[in-house]
Amino acid sequence: MAKRPLILAVDVGTTKVSALVGEVRTDGDLTVLGIAATPVVGMRRGLVFEMERVALAIRDAVNRANSMAGTDLSHAAVAVNGDHLAMTAGQARMSLKTGTVRQEDLAQVMRRAAQSRQDPDREVVEVLPHGLAVDGFRGVSDPVGMIARELEMDVWVVSGLTTVLRNLRRVLTMAGVTPVVWVPAPRASADGVLSLEEKKVGVVHLDIGGGTTGITLYRGGQLEYLGIVPLGGESITSDLSVGLGVVSTQAERLKLEYAAVGAEREGTVEVRAVSGQSVKVIPVKELEEIVAARVEEWTQFVEQHLARLEWPKAPGAGVVMTGGGSLLKGLPSYLEQRWGWPVRLGVPGGLGGLSDLSRSPGYAVVVGVARNGRQAGAEAPRESWLRQLIQFWLNLWN
Repeated sequence: MAKRPLILAVDVGTTKVSALVGEVRTDGDLTVLGIAATPVVGMRRGLVFEMERVALAIRDAVNRANSMAGTDLSHAAVAVNGDHLAMTAGQARMSLKTGTVRQEDLAQVMRRAAQSRQDPDREVVEVLPHGLAVDGFRGVSDPVGMIARELEMDVWVVSGLTTVLRNLRRVLTMAGVTPVVWVPAPRASADGVLSLEEKKVGVVHLDIGGGTTGITLYRGGQLEYLGIVPLGGESITSDLSVGLGVVSTQAERLKLEYAAVGAEREGTVEVRAVSGQSVKVIPVKELEEIVAARVEEWTQFVEQHLARLEWPKAPGAGVVMTGGGSLLKGLPSYLEQRWGWPVRLGVPGGLGGLSDLSRSPGYAVVVGVARNGRQAGAEAPRESWLRQLIQFWLNLWN
C-alpha cells in the first residue's frame, strides 16, 4: 500500500508556537499524528524580536509533534501572523495566442493579476482568485478547452512586509524548519473551523490571538474581507499585571479563572504580591473593570472593520471566534447582545487520529495551515508545492 502524504504545519504566535503533523486521508482531510504547543518569548504581533528564544520554541514544538507522530519532517506550511498583513485586489487581462484556454493560461493570468499589485516593500503571501471572465462573459466554472480570445481574472492578493517575512524565514531556518508555503493566519484559522455551508451563507470569523485579532468575512463560499486588529488576549493580561500589581503569570491565571465580560460579581481573590513575601487581596469588581475597559476598546476596533463592509443582511452563520483570547468568559454573550448576531466558539472538527488534542479554539490556526498544506507532502521541494498549489487554485473553477 502506498504511503499517504504527510504534512507539517507550524504557527508562530505571540504567546505560543504550535506544530502539527498530519497524514492526508483518502477523503482529503487529515489524520492528526502529532500536535504540540510551546510557550514563546520574543514575538510581538507577528514580529520576531528575539531570534534565539523564538527558534528554541519552534524547535521544541516541532520536535515534540514529530516525536509523537514517529516522523522527522522539516519542510512545513507556516502561518503568517501580524498587523503587517494586508489584502488588496488585483486584476489582469490576457490575450490567448492559441485561441483555446489552457491551464497554463489560467496560471499565467493569475500571476499577472497578482503582480499588478506588487509593492517593493511587500512580499506576496497568498493569491486567491475570486472572479474569471472568458471573452467578457463571467460565471464560467471550467474554461479549460474553451475557444476564446481573452481571459480576465480578479484576485485577492494577501501580502506581508518583506522584512518581517525574511526574519520569520530566518528564525525558522535557525530552528531547522524550511518554510515551503505561507498561509495567512486569519484565513488559516477560518479554514480550521468553518464549514463550506457557513462560508456560503455568510459568516464573520474572529481569530483572537495573543497580540492581534484576525477578521475574515465569507459570503457565497468566498473570502471577501481580511483585516487585522492590533490587539489580542495578551493586552488584557498586560493590563491586569500593571493595574493589579501582579506578575504576568498571575495576571494570566486571573484572566482565565476569574475574569468575565458583562459580569458584576462581588468577592475577592488572593494572589502573591510581586515580592512573593505577602498575600495580596484583589476585589473581583476591580479585576472586571480592567477587563471591561480593554474589551470595549477591542470591540470598537473590530467594529471599525465591520463598518467598512456592506451588509444587505446579517451574516447567516453569525460570528465564529477562535484563538486563546476567545476563551474569555462571557465574551460570546457580550457580543451577541451588542451586535444582535449569534456568536459561538469554533473548534477544529472533521479530523482523525489524535483529534481530541486539537479540539480547542487555540489550535484553529495550525489545523487550518495543515489543511491548506495538504495539497502536497511536507517533505516535497518548493517547486512541487507551487505546482500543486497552482493546480489547487485552478480547481476552484471546476
